[in-house]
Amino acid sequence: MTTHARNPAVGIVAVLLTLAGWSVTPVLIGYLARNGIDPWSNNGWRYGIAALVWLPVLLIAWRRGSLPTGLFRRAVVPAVINSIAQTIFTHGFYSIDPALFVIGLRMQIVFVAIGAAVLFPAERAVITTSRFIAGSLLATMGIVGVLLFGLRDSGDIDTSQMVLGMTLAVLSGAGFGFYGLAVRHFMHGVPSHIAFAAIAQYTAAAMIATMILMSPGHGIGPISARPIVLIVLVVSTFTGIAGTHVFYYMSIARVGVAVSTAVLQLQPFGVGVISFMILGEKLSLPQWACGVGAVVGAALALWAQHTMRRRPGADDDLQEFAELPPDAVVAAAIDEREADQAPATQL
Repeated sequence: MTTHARNPAVGIVAVLLTLAGWSVTPVLIGYLARNGIDPWSNNGWRYGIAALVWLPVLLIAWRRGSLPTGLFRRAVVPAVINSIAQTIFTHGFYSIDPALFVIGLRMQIVFVAIGAAVLFPAERAVITTSRFIAGSLLATMGIVGVLLFGLRDSGDIDTSQMVLGMTLAVLSGAGFGFYGLAVRHFMHGVPSHIAFAAIAQYTAAAMIATMILMSPGHGIGPISARPIVLIVLVVSTFTGIAGTHVFYYMSIARVGVAVSTAVLQLQPFGVGVISFMILGEKLSLPQWACGVGAVVGAALALWAQHTMRRRPGADDDLQEFAELPPDAVVAAAIDEREADQAPATQL
């Protein structure tokens, strides 16, 4: 990811495409949950397809002799964490609606900070700032408020399912946060596309294995699904796993981490609009107000890190997020940058 690639216009288009892809994906997963696709098959099929899409990346690198040393050994821990997080993530959509779920995911920023404080002592200064603490508290209060107002207005809805769904949202946010830290820690110096391709193979193997073991019909259910359901299954693979990551990498390279992650904080609103149009999901005004608070809190936490570690005159802001990557894509981009900057004898 080189600095000469920076192009704001292309970067803005890329981050908007990322936002669109990651806004529609939760709704598509929710659609599959309501149309006979069990969560194990949901994960197994989507990650299986994604792994096939990314497999040529590894084969080409292997053919050229450019696979990093120990790649598949180093990818094990990130893949295990990603598999657990992905399982929790998908199951959450079988308990609550998509917009409600993705608001709970804002807690990912807080868990990243906790993990980074353990792994990278230098980041402890960031997470003790008043802005970061305020952002974390605001995000937490917003998510709790969304849940409480949802319980108040639940009516005939099973409140235990709502609590379970929000719990899964927070847990998956924690999982994805730790996944990003694992990528940063274990995939140091590995180009981002190769790192993701390797992790995708392991994750797909885990998702397919659990599908065969846990899914009713051992994962063959989608074969008999309606054509529209199969189309949604394939599309969600590309918008959520196989394709949108490419746009995110492009946006980071061209407009930086701070702008890209700030735009992606708008995801809950995109999900809310799309979910209303497709699934008829409606959040109350108090829930939306709390949701805004959660998003603002997460953005404030990100801003605190960006401003504290800003380097005047730097070509980009990747290094500002080196020890506290907001997600796995940023972590992989940082690893790739370090691979580019390393002396040839160390590669």
